[in-house]
Amino acid sequence: MIIFGTRARYKVVRSGPFFCPHCQAQRQYDHKQGRNYFSLYFIPIFPIGEAGEFIECQTCGRTYAPQVLNFRPTVTTSTADTTRLLNTVKTRLDKGYSIEYIVSDLTGEGLDRDIANNIVNMAIGDRRKTCPNCQLTYSAAIGICPECKIALV
Repeated sequence: MIIFGTRARYKVVRSGPFFCPHCQAQRQYDHKQGRNYFSLYFIPIFPIGEAGEFIECQTCGRTYAPQVLNFRPTVTTSTADTTRLLNTVKTRLDKGYSIEYIVSDLTGEGLDRDIANNIVNMAIGDRRKTCPNCQLTYSAAIGICPECKIALV
């Protein structure tokens, strides 16, 4: 029995720093290009076409179109705005803001996602409640989802 087929192989063309949309921070990337190969017994024999190219974040592993390298985040907030936001994290969580919204606000101010998560952990600890409908998470002190108006679990 002869086993044959096609297989994509990728190689790193270049690497460097970029702004990852998922991490919301500067991260290292690999720019990868792929080619499809005819394979015999799972061994690539000869190339038969292009498989495409993409940018891969080396932190979160997500992939993006090469145009993501053209994005340059702009910082338009002042230090006073960031300080105000940091000083109100616990209050906002206790009032029923979701953890995801708080982290999004913090990363929008230019903070790294890991730092934003640590700030939330310092404010409320690691106990959380989740809405079974919208899947947003809240402080353990919140009993009803402000978005869906149903009990949190």
